[in-house]
Amino acid sequence: MRRIVSLAAALAMLLGVAAAPAALAAASNDTVAGATAVAIPSTTNENTSVADTTDPAETALNAFCGAPVVEHGVWFSITPSADGYLAFDTSASDYSSGMMLFAGTPTAGGLLNCGPQTIVNSVTSGQVYNILVFGDGLSAATGGNLVFEVRAATPPPTLGLTINRSGSVDKFGVVHIWGTVTCTSTNGTGTFFEVFGDVTQRVGRILIRGFFDTLPFTPCDGVAHRWDAFFSGDNGIFAGGKAATVALGFGCTDLCSESFVQATIQLNRAGK
Repeated sequence: MRRIVSLAAALAMLLGVAAAPAALAAASNDTVAGATAVAIPSTTNENTSVADTTDPAETALNAFCGAPVVEHGVWFSITPSADGYLAFDTSASDYSSGMMLFAGTPTAGGLLNCGPQTIVNSVTSGQVYNILVFGDGLSAATGGNLVFEVRAATPPPTLGLTINRSGSVDKFGVVHIWGTVTCTSTNGTGTFFEVFGDVTQRVGRILIRGFFDTLPFTPCDGVAHRWDAFFSGDNGIFAGGKAATVALGFGCTDLCSESFVQATIQLNRAGK
């Protein structure tokens, strides 16, 4: 069977010239004016390698974010129908990416939140939010297969923190204090992960001070869990008697909150 070859193709073969590959279409959401509107929840896949490598306007928005680079940026917009919290996640992408979140028209001074891979922020019903997703330079590639997920985030947990009004101190001046932590979230997720603070006690003319930091890692199940801390004085030896205590606790779901308690406690001699 004879093969019919076009004159142009034959000429290309004779000259050893390969046909040029078709150019990829530019990203339609390369600028905020063309931002892709997304729903809650949603997952969007996009090839960002066709977006502009750098854009002076997008680079200028980085003034208060501080990402290493802003490259191959693409834009998304979202308008929540209710107040709440949203998580924006690009961790499933095949390159390292950062995000910047703006309410309305993006300006460097109007930056609400930014960070790599995942950011979480409160949102207001009816407000238009614009999100710039970009290669942040933490991987060799600054563009590629972007997986952009938007989902409802769990609000910060409600925390409760107590200190028992009596503790103990041994003959070496090691203090043992304890109390309870309670973490409650809307869906049972989250962790109360840290309690830290200081204890002061006047012994003679010296104000003894000690610091403690303990990691209870208790679930946000609405139940009171015990925490314990052991520590010594930084500038002397604790003794039996009254002491002042200040403690802070931190717990997180998608967002974090804190709890504060202050108390005067009685340190009893261990073994007595």
